[in-house]
Amino acid sequence: MANDKSMGGSGAGPIRTVAGFGGWLKEKILGRTPQSGARAPLPPRAYDVRKQQRPNTLTAAEWERALDYWGHCCAICGRPRGLWHTLAQDHWIPLTHDDCPGTVASNILPLCHGEGGCNNSKGKKEPVAWLTSRLGKARARQKLQEINAYFAAVRPLEVRRLGCPRCGAPVDLERKADLWTCAGCSLEWDSATAATMPQCPTCECWMLETRKGYRCPRCDVEWTRAAAPGLEWCPGCKRGVLYAVVSAGEGDDETEHWWRCPVCQREWVEEDER
Repeated sequence: MANDKSMGGSGAGPIRTVAGFGGWLKEKILGRTPQSGARAPLPPRAYDVRKQQRPNTLTAAEWERALDYWGHCCAICGRPRGLWHTLAQDHWIPLTHDDCPGTVASNILPLCHGEGGCNNSKGKKEPVAWLTSRLGKARARQKLQEINAYFAAVRPLEVRRLGCPRCGAPVDLERKADLWTCAGCSLEWDSATAATMPQCPTCECWMLETRKGYRCPRCDVEWTRAAAPGLEWCPGCKRGVLYAVVSAGEGDDETEHWWRCPVCQREWVEEDER
């Protein structure tokens, strides 16, 4: 046995020989040639594609806040994380639904995942219908009130991941000077300029205009006018992305809002307001 280690290199010889013979056999009999080089990359999963096309701003701190809120247990059945179950980040409104707000704090709940877990059972189902079938009408009604109360509490606390339109790095606002500054490339701009720059539908980073549309430096994705979700293009020039303009009305609680194009400077109102 003392010589086994020294023979390790030669011991692999027969295995390589058999493998080589198998490749020769496939080439001769089946007409196949052995593949060389790295394997072709697998196509992305439909789930990952949908996730990338929706806002994805959930932070580790927001997820920890969700766990603390629900006592580090499943938000539906109260089961804690254990040997056979973990707690998954469940999209309350599934990514497959058109009205899904994305991977944001106000759409994520901790649900138990494992054998018979709530996350496994829910899947792509409509959340209210699934909750009713899971808990019954009375308990589902009460649980839905708890979920809505949680989402209402965290919605104002959602982190805005604003980023530099040139490099995507984090930005800071000096309020007195009304000046945004990039921590990465030291680019500076004021709030008036910021209002003309749309935000990436996925990560909320500011974007600069390109020949095709807008490019997000953080996601490294170029959004065309046809493919950019959540961006409303100017009906007039078709080049600018409309941004909201809000003005106080006559009453204390009354406000007026309309839309302005940063390119042609035309202003628009909702269809039913014209």
